Amino acid sequence: MTLIQYSWMNLMVFSLGWRSFQNVNSEYLYFAPDLVLSQEQMRRSPIYDLCLAIQFIPQEFANLQVTREEFLCMKAIILLNTVPLEGLKSQGAFEEMRQSYIRELTKAIHGREKGLVASSQRFYHLTKLMDAMHEIVKKVNLFCLTTFIQADAMKVEFPEMMSEVIASQLPKVLAGMVRPLLFHAK
Repeated sequence: MTLIQYSWMNLMVFSLGWRSFQNVNSEYLYFAPDLVLSQEQMRRSPIYDLCLAIQFIPQEFANLQVTREEFLCMKAIILLNTVPLEGLKSQGAFEEMRQSYIRELTKAIHGREKGLVASSQRFYHLTKLMDAMHEIVKKVNLFCLTTFIQADAMKVEFPEMMSEVIASQLPKVLAGMVRPLLFHAK
């Protein structure tokens, strides 16, 4: 449950990137079948900078031609890419599970790329994308928390469950009480 609490936004944004990659081209963001934003709509919206940051994800999916199998492995790893500073109660089991999904990603890559160099390069690019998710989602979290705090003034309503998650988790995330697990040093 802890992992979901800290990674839910990462998963949502990553999945938004995948939907956009699968359903439209890199000029659009595919939030839902009835909510697809074009470049022009994004430009006119107050969240244009945020949209540009998010748009990096489907652009990278397209550049790398990410397969469904790679995406699913990456999605599982993203769930396991943010932990509380104090660690988890079952840290050993967590590390084993995370390594298992990393191995699955490696297998998916080897199924597509022939040769050690090509496989290593692909693993590098896919893990760089997962690392980039932390900064993108940090911006989304900040926007979400700011909107939540100003909800009354902005006349924005949040569903009760979302309000609980935002109020209890985002301040911790933004205050640095969680540790992103990176593949590459900054």
